[in-house]
Amino acid sequence: MTVFTQIAHDRVITRDHGVGRTLVQTLGAYLWLPMTVMGAMLVLTAFALGIAQAVLGADLFKEFDAADKANVETLATLSGGFVLLGIGFLLSGISFALARIAGIFRVGGGQVQEATGSEVHTLAMPWTAWAFLVLMMMGLMIVIGGFVVQVVAAVNIHDAWIDATGPNGAIAYKLGRAHTLTTWAGPVQRFGVAALFTGIAFMLATIIHILRFQATRITQLSEQRKRAS
Repeated sequence: MTVFTQIAHDRVITRDHGVGRTLVQTLGAYLWLPMTVMGAMLVLTAFALGIAQAVLGADLFKEFDAADKANVETLATLSGGFVLLGIGFLLSGISFALARIAGIFRVGGGQVQEATGSEVHTLAMPWTAWAFLVLMMMGLMIVIGGFVVQVVAAVNIHDAWIDATGPNGAIAYKLGRAHTLTTWAGPVQRFGVAALFTGIAFMLATIIHILRFQATRITQLSEQRKRAS
């Protein structure tokens, strides 16, 4: 039967057996590598788009062409969206890796306590872990949402310049809409990246908290063994 105790403002769960990983820690064990790989691929995609933009931009110095102008402006918008999306996925991969590490400490600490024949004390999910979870989910969704807005802006930019020979009402309207979208999407994506960074900081604080808790528990077991002997 599970017994709840209060120790130094931490909710501690006492069991007679070891514990497994939480759902988030289990997801971290399986998702950290795919998220990291996808993030790296997205950043490489942004790099490739930047090269293509540079090549087309060089052609514009020789002769103006509406199609080339449309492609250059479209690639510029997409490149910025892809690089921030890639950074978001990379940070999510790091976040899941940290959750995996926390799960290893959780399971390993329980196994050590169980091996001594003592009750297994595990730390309930602290507020820093909840903050990490909220910030990670919120940050990734914001980054993805900002990328979608960047794609919409790129479509408007392309439509504004394709088959055009100069500014007119329709072009000005679509360029204005695209400018408004990119003005918002860039800061929104950067806010999502900042949220992911903040979540990582909270997860690092959580891991430190777990290590301190387990060090204290091991010290208690050692003292109990000395008194018993």
